[in-house]
Amino acid sequence: MSVVQEIFAGSSAKGDGRREERRNLVRALRPGRTPAGVLVAATLTVCAWGVAVEIIATMFGSPVVSPPLRRLLATTFGDPAVPGTAAAMIACGVGLVALAVLPGRPRLVPLESDDPLLVMGLTRSGLTRTLAVAAQSVEGVARARVRILRGQIEVVVVTDAKRTGELLREVGGAVGDQLAGLGAQCRHEVVVRLRRKRL
Repeated sequence: MSVVQEIFAGSSAKGDGRREERRNLVRALRPGRTPAGVLVAATLTVCAWGVAVEIIATMFGSPVVSPPLRRLLATTFGDPAVPGTAAAMIACGVGLVALAVLPGRPRLVPLESDDPLLVMGLTRSGLTRTLAVAAQSVEGVARARVRILRGQIEVVVVTDAKRTGELLREVGGAVGDQLAGLGAQCRHEVVVRLRRKRL
């Protein structure tokens, strides 16, 4: 194996390791589906207790089901409301399965750490404020606004400077350095947009 191949293999292994580390951090910071789980568990528990009470009451000869509910339980498959209700139940079941399977969106941006057992994160609003401060530290920038979009970090700077090309590079460098300094594990492209300061 040549030296170039060894370097490439080493960088590829390091990239795979970083990708795996980022995946683990994002997985750890993903919110659980607690509200949906609590709602489903509470509904199933109430239904199960109701069925148990009705079975026990029927065994003793005095069912507790009200007449409207008794008519509902006497519904047959030939009733016109059955297909619609079945379709609604199937749709609800598919939605609940999707909620259980699909992970939630992380509320925090994971930060790099030397300790594999330590997971840290920064809120998206905190990250946007930090990056806006970094952009405003560049000479010639009057104001800066940062938005985290899907796949990119948009930095809008307001300036009255004439050296726009150099200013855009400096702002991009300042924001990139701040991201690297924080160790933010996000694969967003930094896009800098310029707006002229109104006189």
